[in-house]
Amino acid sequence: MQNLEYKKGEVIFREGDLGECLYEIGQGSVDIVLGYGEADEKKLTTLEAGRVFGEMAVLESWPRSATAVSADDHTVLREISSDEMEAFFREDPAQVRLIMSNLSRRLRELTDDYREVCATIHQIKETRGETDNREEGLLAKIGRFMSIYSHYLGSRKVLEAMETYDTIEQIKAQKGEEAEGVRFDQNQIIFRQGDPGDSIYYIAWGTVGIYTDYGRDTQKELTTLSEDRFFGELGLIEKLPRSATAVSLENGTILNRITDESLDEMFGSHPVIIMKLLRHISSRLRKLTLDYVKACRTVTRMIAEEEGRPQLTEEDLQRIEEAVLMAQISSNAYWY
Repeated sequence: MQNLEYKKGEVIFREGDLGECLYEIGQGSVDIVLGYGEADEKKLTTLEAGRVFGEMAVLESWPRSATAVSADDHTVLREISSDEMEAFFREDPAQVRLIMSNLSRRLRELTDDYREVCATIHQIKETRGETDNREEGLLAKIGRFMSIYSHYLGSRKVLEAMETYDTIEQIKAQKGEEAEGVRFDQNQIIFRQGDPGDSIYYIAWGTVGIYTDYGRDTQKELTTLSEDRFFGELGLIEKLPRSATAVSLENGTILNRITDESLDEMFGSHPVIIMKLLRHISSRLRKLTLDYVKACRTVTRMIAEEEGRPQLTEEDLQRIEEAVLMAQISSNAYWY
């Protein structure tokens, strides 16, 4: 770990750079900017002393998704490499909670954006042939989503990484000692939609289904999770009620339950599990970002098709159907 000093306006890292370290602000402040130096430059936020940034690129070996710029005449940063992360978290466990909280907040906000673009795709489909009668609000949303895709299209390193998401090898944490597991029978409910989010679960063996409106006529399966996956973490971190129901799908499913209290203990005793949890949350956010950009692309292509330009691909047509379904689901496919 080393301290680095920057003057106002100096670039710390650029959008598209490969991330090999994260930073803690010891003095001064840092602006996080999209499209830095371009006509559509947009400042996302300003981070003050005590904040950590740049963690997602390190957790997943991913290109930086924005540019970091010193916002003060004398900004001092502590640089932490990927090899030094576990030692850093043991030294300051509060930073782990802060990173988890930041990732979960961004996931929640991006989920709202994703649902909005899905609803927009649904509206475009419903108003085909009536383009002159579209409301100003819908036109504004269409323009915004086309602009978002245009931005990512211009950031080739980020776009190429996103387009090959499924083939990028994720960092694999070594398995550490884990808490004693709890056994669940087939079709046993782990938690219900609306329950308090008081714990995180790790699947040691078996599979778990995540459902909205479980047991009702409107029941929908959102996803199926298998071994070595976490779920329920965002409810604990954000202190929000469960937005879906989790059900064991196999006899003998073994889950490790991590409460708020045991999370504190794990910072010191099981740093490997904490790193896996951080990478899991980061991966969910990255996957949602990919889905969001693809949905923005579909909006762009739907409008292009209406104007007599390139036709929609099979992937776009599938995305339209997924978006229509998502727009009809009252609960959240990424938040449980």
